[in-house]
Amino acid sequence: MQRSFSRFVGVDLGGGRGKTTALAELRSGPNGAEVIEVATRSAAKQLWTDDTLINRLGEPSSDRVIAIDAPLTTTACNRCEIPVCPGMESCAVPAVVWLRTSGRAMVQEVAAEQMGSSPQRPRLQHAAQARLAPYAHRATDVVMTYQRGLLPVSQLGTANSTITARAGQLRRRLRGAGYQLHENLLEVSPAATISVLCGQRAARGYKHDADPWRTRAMILEQLTDLSFAPQSRMAREEVLGNDHCFDAVISAYTAYRWAREGWEQPEGVFIDDGWIFAPP
Repeated sequence: MQRSFSRFVGVDLGGGRGKTTALAELRSGPNGAEVIEVATRSAAKQLWTDDTLINRLGEPSSDRVIAIDAPLTTTACNRCEIPVCPGMESCAVPAVVWLRTSGRAMVQEVAAEQMGSSPQRPRLQHAAQARLAPYAHRATDVVMTYQRGLLPVSQLGTANSTITARAGQLRRRLRGAGYQLHENLLEVSPAATISVLCGQRAARGYKHDADPWRTRAMILEQLTDLSFAPQSRMAREEVLGNDHCFDAVISAYTAYRWAREGWEQPEGVFIDDGWIFAPP
């Protein structure tokens, strides 16, 4: 079922000093999504520090969704309030049980396929096997990496980064303006979205190709329902030349597709453990 949102803000979240943070806003129209803003600084020419972001995003808005490409939840161990840890094998917390059962099964299945003992599927973006741990890994990262093959194994463990801590604070501050996780505040991954819509080659290359500008241009051409508003035509050049701006646009576009197509996150452990939204 389509959602009624009409404005979509994407945030490529970097460190707290704001130098590697970018923001983009899209609005929906009769022909799809239209980019109306791309910025590495606020209107007052300030970097996107925590307070500057809140000043930009912290006003209540019933028609706006915010999508952030950083973990908005922490790992099971970081959320745990049990005074004495029983260890992963004895823990009854649902997210930990999922990691040692379903999560391990996904890792083992991929390992078996890459060893040639199972029918061939399209090769995933990684070959390494992760030893899952509840203090380092979330269920959604395992699903996106091992079941869907949309993220590299290096993505695992990022839920313990300093950017995650910043994202968590931003999530809590936005709650005061009515933004709730999985409702109008989403965790997204530009690389996962691009991998589904444009292929894994594009997802790997839009940052690391010898000519990433060309790869980004090819991606934008394939997103036929995404355009730039007349007043923001120069923004397209900035998006092609700056990977943070590009990620912010793709984050906002992911939120647009989420609203238009009515994606839902799975139930169970993913409610508390978090979910990365990407095209089905």
